[in-house]
Formats: sequence, C-alpha cells, structure tokens
Amino acid sequence: AGGEDYPWRDWVPPRCHHPLRRGDRLYVSYWHHGFFILDIADMAKPTLISSGNTSASFPHPTHTCLVVPEPLKGRRIMVVADEDVAKLYPAAPAFTWIYDITEERYPVPIATFQVDGIDRDGSPQPAMTGCHQPSERFHGTLIPFAWFAQGLRILDIADPFQPREVAHFVPDAPAGSERASSNDVTIDSRGLIYLIDRQRGVDIIETSVF
Repeated sequence: AGGEDYPWRDWVPPRCHHPLRRGDRLYVSYWHHGFFILDIADMAKPTLISSGNTSASFPHPTHTCLVVPEPLKGRRIMVVADEDVAKLYPAAPAFTWIYDITEERYPVPIATFQVDGIDRDGSPQPAMTGCHQPSERFHGTLIPFAWFAQGLRILDIADPFQPREVAHFVPDAPAGSERASSNDVTIDSRGLIYLIDRQRGVDIIETSVF
C-alpha cells in the first residue's frame, strides 16, 4: 500500500497468512518470509518488534504463531507451526517449533516436535503428510493440532523444552483416498474437539486428557 518492495522467494510471493492478536501485540505468520511480532498499541501505526525466518533452510511456509498466555518454566512461549505445503524443494514433512519470546526482540527456538515415525530418515515425502496448524483454543498446556495425514495430535508443552504427544486420533480415509487430510481443529467449552478433514467432513471427538 505504501510502495514497499516485496521480494519473492523462488516462485513463492510473500503473504500474510494467519495473524493472531493478543493484547497490543500481533503475531503474524508470513508464509515463506517467516513470522513478525508487531506492536499494535496504536492500530493506525503498527511497529515491528522482531521477526524470525527458518526458510529456506527449512522449506515449509510458516502458518501460525500461537502465544501461550501464561509463563512456562518462567519463560514466555510461542508455538510456531509450519504448514506441509508449497515446499521450496522436496523435503521431509513439516513440523512445529517452540520459541522463547521472553525477550520479544530476540525470539529463540528452543524445541521442535514431529509425529513419531513419519520422518525416519529425512527423505522427501508428499505434501500434506506433516503439520498444518494448532487450535487457537486449547486447555492449559495441552494443544490440539491438525497434522494433515497424521490426523489429530494433542501436545503437552508444560515443559516447553520437551513437547510431547499425549493423545492422537487419525480419521478413516475418505472413499477414493489413501489417507486422511486433517485441516483444522478447535475445541469448545466442554472440551469436545472438532477436527475438520479437507475431504470427508467433521469428526467430533472426546478425550480424557483434558
């Protein structure tokens, strides 16, 4: 809008994909240009606090930056999900990152999580095998994720240096497909989980971990 220069990365244009607001901060995922933390105390004049970008060392676009409202282990934590599509080059499935943003000018990656067994040797795999996005609503330190072909994955990040899976559910593949394609997930006030598949509709799931 202001005549800024927006360089493409290989064949992929930059784009704001999934911004989330918390108070006077906006946490913006910007696809293959990483993420940005903005001060929006003055909504008419947002200012940049910091940014981070793991592309193209890791070829997946940044989808979601989800900030945990309460400190964990004395640190402010942000969960950053990469989406397993539009890879810059053939690669293993996308995963999620855990960042320490206690000093928000200098975000520091402190851990990652990948579903066990889907990346045995780092070899390239088809798109929509790995991570898509976390639920913006979660229960304490338990965060549901839509993990494309791996279905629902619930992570416990109570120890942000060692995120771990505590539950999972993989929907049946729809007719004509070899695998699920879990795209979105959320929870309601009762703790029911709503898992949306790109091809077969919605599963409503109960869990005992909440």
